[in-house]
Amino acid sequence: MEQRERIDYLDTLRVIACFLVVLCHAGDNYAASGPNGTFGEAWSQLITLTRPCVPLFILLSGTLLLPLKNDTGTFLKRRFTRVVIPVLIWSILYVVMPIPAEVVFGGPPNAFTGEMDPLVYNAMMIPINFTASNVHFWFIYSIIGIYLFMPIISPWVEKASKNEILGFLAIWGVTLFFPYIRLWFPQIHGECTWNSFGMLVYFSGYLGYIILGIYLHRYNKLKPMGSCALGAALFVIGGYLTYEGLWFDIGRLNSQVVSEVNSAGWVDIESSINFLTINVAMMTAGVFIFFQKLQLPEGMNKIMSELSKLSFGIFLVHYILCLWISDQLVSRLTFSPGVSEVLVAIIIFVASYIVVKLLSLLPKSKYLIG
Repeated sequence: MEQRERIDYLDTLRVIACFLVVLCHAGDNYAASGPNGTFGEAWSQLITLTRPCVPLFILLSGTLLLPLKNDTGTFLKRRFTRVVIPVLIWSILYVVMPIPAEVVFGGPPNAFTGEMDPLVYNAMMIPINFTASNVHFWFIYSIIGIYLFMPIISPWVEKASKNEILGFLAIWGVTLFFPYIRLWFPQIHGECTWNSFGMLVYFSGYLGYIILGIYLHRYNKLKPMGSCALGAALFVIGGYLTYEGLWFDIGRLNSQVVSEVNSAGWVDIESSINFLTINVAMMTAGVFIFFQKLQLPEGMNKIMSELSKLSFGIFLVHYILCLWISDQLVSRLTFSPGVSEVLVAIIIFVASYIVVKLLSLLPKSKYLIG
């Protein structure tokens, strides 16, 4: 079994990533908090703030798991036990559990969309893709793919020099501009109707965050003050670009009333808040670098360690609580939208922790909460 020494700042970052996911989903009810149901400014600010959530989870996977400490079979067996089985169980639970609103089809459309009972459809789709019932598991499919690839890149990660890793990250950095380039040139570098794989496809995607985590963990030699200053600067600059880009994309819509935005409109809105953009990568690296050298009190480190151990379970559980609790809280809280959204997220996060803590007391709980 893999034995990893606990590293305080990695625990802190995992908790931050988990809370940002909760904050993102808790904000769904506040998107239309502007005048006459338009996009709210507070929602836009907070959705910008949450952008490092998924990248941080992936970045931490590289930092913690590579290079591999065990053989491929042992590594994949542990990932299957700790990730795949719990996600499969919760995907099924999300299909069958009652929710406040009627189940609707979600996820990318396919030949069976709308052709069968929603419950049957959602269950059938679990091994294929996410649907409305488990939409928050969308990035788990990518994570599993990265786990499968880790034994292949592990020898390179172990032996690669600083400059070799930087070379990979430099090419990956170029691909982070592609979401913007594609606004003018939808297909680039050999892509066409019969070829979806462009020239830099093997340097693109979430694998870059895996390598970025390894690089920062190994080679950030800045003193605490310098590390915090650099991290804060990257986060602020990346956050500013993300926020301004989001409002630019919203301004291009035919209607800024949230209920009138169609799927194509949401695709446009997500151009600048895409997890694989240079601005979001700057925010993510900034958070990592800031907390990497930040010394928290020992008592706070113990709290972060406890929350970190249960963070995957909190992620698995939180969405059903969002569905049940958010609507109730939104109608009762009288604070400003921004304050209310943060309070809702805190309540859901704490409630999720309590649920997961209780589940952790069950025998074989690793199959349920990771």
